[in-house]
Amino acid sequence: MVGDFVRESLDLHLFMARIMKEHAIFMQIGFLPKDVTYAAQAENFKCQYDELLKEAIMLSDCTASENVLRSGELVTDKTLGAEQKTQELTGICIECGLTIEELKLNPDPGTIPQEIVPNIQALNEKARVLTVSFAEFKAMVLDQVTKCCLFTNLLPSQYYHIHKEAVFYLKLINRLQNNQFVNNRVELYEQKVFWDDIMGEHAEVISHLLDPTEKELVHKAQDFARQFKHLGQKLKGGGVRATQLETLREENIQATLGIANFKAASTDLLLGCQIQSMLTPLITDHTLREAYHYLRILKTLKLVYLGRG
Repeated sequence: MVGDFVRESLDLHLFMARIMKEHAIFMQIGFLPKDVTYAAQAENFKCQYDELLKEAIMLSDCTASENVLRSGELVTDKTLGAEQKTQELTGICIECGLTIEELKLNPDPGTIPQEIVPNIQALNEKARVLTVSFAEFKAMVLDQVTKCCLFTNLLPSQYYHIHKEAVFYLKLINRLQNNQFVNNRVELYEQKVFWDDIMGEHAEVISHLLDPTEKELVHKAQDFARQFKHLGQKLKGGGVRATQLETLREENIQATLGIANFKAASTDLLLGCQIQSMLTPLITDHTLREAYHYLRILKTLKLVYLGRG
């Protein structure tokens, strides 16, 4: 139980603290010169998540799960280059050293000491407090944008998307802190519904940030958006029969592999200046890591009957 609590906490923060800090970077990129106060707040959140990620990395060597470290969800072979290029393009400082440190992490050999638990509980609480504040900031900016009181270079749906991810992160932190272990039935349902929506939203946003001349890529992104909307609807409402679960899992795995390959190729093209768009390579690498995260969930969570009949 101690090992599960420690590993699950660190696995979560290694993945989500980086996702949150990149949300802060994307927000910072999107604010206009007149909104320097908002840009400064985004910079502050970025720095705080850097510190959270740094602490998680320090605690994770020989502690984090091997399947997480090897999944590609924490860093890919493109992350460092994507950070460097995005920093060059935007002028925003990105702590690339954390990526290098994360690549050096060793997995848990099965000997997690009891003494580390207070450190993990403190890390979880730090992440919770920070993410509550960041979620409130995202919600405030979204409200200002939708009321036409603020203009940014991010789409309103992007703010909705990143706010939803912060809320989901908070839910998982609270469960860990409260020792609430969810059974596979509930976890699979929640994860699938959430990540199907996220994958579909990634595809929609990418299709809108590509230049209209990139017709082939736009059509591919739109196809993925439709595919994940269809997959998400299959589970919502409890209409999946027990005999269909393995088929549904395989469909999801193939769709997620497909969009991961699309995001990986897009990141390479952006790094090579071969796409006309409003995308930075860090955005597509960010969404690639989320696809790898979902792939690991699909491959490791035990499927149980979620429907009727």
